[in-house]
Amino acid sequence: MSPGVGYFYSGMARSKNAVSMVFLCMIAMSVVSVQWMIWGYSLALSDTATNPFIGNLTYGLMLKVDNKAHTNAPTIPGSVYAIFQCMFAALTPALAIGGAAERVRVFPVIIFCFIWTTIVYDPIAYWSWAPSGWMAKMGELDYAGGTPVHIASGFAALAFALVLGKRKGFGEEKFQPHNYLNIILGTALLWFGWFGFNGGSAVASNGRAGMAAAVTHIAACMGGLSWSVTAYFRNGYKFSSFHFCSGAVAGLVAITPGSGFVTPWAALVFGAVGGIACHFAVDLKEKLRFDDALDVFAVHGVGGVVGNLLTGIFASKSIAALNGSDIKGGWIDHHWKQFGYQLAGSCAGAAWSFGITVILLYIFKIIPGMNLRIHEEGEISGADIAEMGEHGYKYATMEPVAGNTGRGSTLSVLEQVAIFNTTF
Repeated sequence: MSPGVGYFYSGMARSKNAVSMVFLCMIAMSVVSVQWMIWGYSLALSDTATNPFIGNLTYGLMLKVDNKAHTNAPTIPGSVYAIFQCMFAALTPALAIGGAAERVRVFPVIIFCFIWTTIVYDPIAYWSWAPSGWMAKMGELDYAGGTPVHIASGFAALAFALVLGKRKGFGEEKFQPHNYLNIILGTALLWFGWFGFNGGSAVASNGRAGMAAAVTHIAACMGGLSWSVTAYFRNGYKFSSFHFCSGAVAGLVAITPGSGFVTPWAALVFGAVGGIACHFAVDLKEKLRFDDALDVFAVHGVGGVVGNLLTGIFASKSIAALNGSDIKGGWIDHHWKQFGYQLAGSCAGAAWSFGITVILLYIFKIIPGMNLRIHEEGEISGADIAEMGEHGYKYATMEPVAGNTGRGSTLSVLEQVAIFNTTF
C-alpha cells in the first residue's frame, strides 16, 4: 500500500518532485513501524485498557506480543494481528503528507510522523477498534479504517494545505500530473493491497472475508466509472486515465468502513456516490483557495465521511453474521440510530485530526530547523534536488507551464525549453 500511494502521488506531482513523493511514503512507513513497535500498537489497540480514549502500555516494545490472540482477532496469533494493523498506521500519515506535496521538507516529516501517529492516529484507532474505545462501545461500525485512516488523513491533509500555504504559482499556473503511468501503477498496487486491508480485516478465511473482498472490488470499479463519466461530461467529452484512477481510489475509500457489513448491490451505491461526491469535492480547493496539491482531502476526507454515513444506511446483519458476528445493522435493518453513530464518529475523527494537526504544525513552525515548509529556492528547483540531491529521470521531462496547457499551445519548442529551464 505504501509504495502504491508513493507511485500514485509521484505521478500526480511535477517531475521535479517525483522521487521525493515515493521516498516520503517509504519514510512514513519506516518511522511509523518503529513507533508501532515502541508503543503505537499498545496505545491504539490495547485490549486490557479500560478507559475510553487511549490504550495503556501493556504491549510496549511488543514484549508481550506472541502467539496469544488479541481480543479483536481470536483466529490468528497476536504477532500476526500486530503487524497487520501496523500497515494501517503506516499508511495514514503517508496519505496525509499529500496535502503538503511539492513544498515539504524531509527531515521534519520524520519527527512529525512519529508524533502525529502517537497523538492523532493512535487515539482515533483506539476509539474505533479497541474493546474499550468510546466509538466502538457506542456502536459505530468501521470495518477497515474509514475514520482512523481516511478521515484522519484527509482532514490532516487539509490542515497541511492551510498551515503550510499555497505552492508558488498556485492560481497562476495549471499544475498537472507529469506521469500518468505512475498513477496507473500506483492505483493497481493500491487496488491489490485494498483486498488485503478489507478482506484481511476478517482475520480469517471465511465467507465474510470473501464478501469484503467482493464489495471492495465492486465499489472500486463503480467509483472509477462514475468519476470518469462525470468528468467526461464536465471536461470537453474526453476520458482520462487519471479520472478513472482517482474514482477507483474514491470507491475504495468509501467502501472501507462498510466492507464487512454490506451486500454487493450496496457496493454499487458506495462506489457511485463516493466517486461522484469526491469528484465534485476536488472543486473546493479552487473555490475556497486552499492548495491540497494531491486532492487528499477531497478523496480521503470526503470519501471517508461518505463511506461512514452510507454504512449507517446499508449495514446488514446478514453480512456480519457470515462469521458469527452480531450487529443491529443500519437503516435497511430498521436500525435508525446507526446513521447518528456514524455521523458522530466521523465528526469526532475529523475534528481531532484537523485540530491536533494544526496545533502540531504551528508548534513545528516555531522550533528552529523544524518548519516543514521548504524554502522558496528549493520549491523552485524541486524537492528531489533540494532535499535529496537526486533526479527522478535521467533526462528531465517537459511539463505544462504557464501559457502551455499541452493542448494546442502556440509556444514554440525553443520558447518552451527556455521557460522550462528558468522555471523548473
